[in-house]
Amino acid sequence: MKKVAIAMSVTLIPFAATAAPNDQPGAPGYTYLQGDYIPDGDANGIGNDYDGYGVEGSVTITRHVFVNGKYDWLDVDGSTLDANRASVGVGLNDFLDYGGAEGTGIGYYGQVSYERLALDGVAGSEEADANGYGADVGLRWMAHPRVEINPHVGWVDYGDVDDDVNLGDADGVRYGVRALGYVTDELALTAAYSASEIETARRDIGFDNEFRVGARLNF
Repeated sequence: MKKVAIAMSVTLIPFAATAAPNDQPGAPGYTYLQGDYIPDGDANGIGNDYDGYGVEGSVTITRHVFVNGKYDWLDVDGSTLDANRASVGVGLNDFLDYGGAEGTGIGYYGQVSYERLALDGVAGSEEADANGYGADVGLRWMAHPRVEINPHVGWVDYGDVDDDVNLGDADGVRYGVRALGYVTDELALTAAYSASEIETARRDIGFDNEFRVGARLNF
């Protein structure tokens, strides 16, 4: 699974080098690579904590259009269960300069995405996976030229989670907030909280109270 994440990051690099620039003064960029460490989260279905890693990349296609991809691999404590989440999406964005200090304003975006969830060790050695779609909206508030706050909310429908074991159709709300501190124009440190209320007819498979810390390289 790590090879998949690394390959995704490497694939995005040449696109980042040729991405369309965002020439809106103060607007946050949509061309970046990011790596995250996930120190803690709550796997609702079994009540255990988990940790893991994630990678994320985004590329500006035009001033208002971007594509992005994410990949997380999660290890549930005290259990055989491992989870891998993947997402590839396309979105629209814009930016409002509300007349505050230079370099401040509110960006807003919406996107639709292909979503994949893979669960290993569901009940011993059994596996289950699903492919579906997601839709998300969010704000990118530049509260200060070096500080960004990113609240977001969305809906994900994974469809039928099935393979060795059938967990049923899974869908639900996901939401969170991320803060970025820009050390330079190219480098930002990030911290985030997220949660999801994803359920099937048989069990809750949401990932709650997830905390992430990471670093972002902007292009």
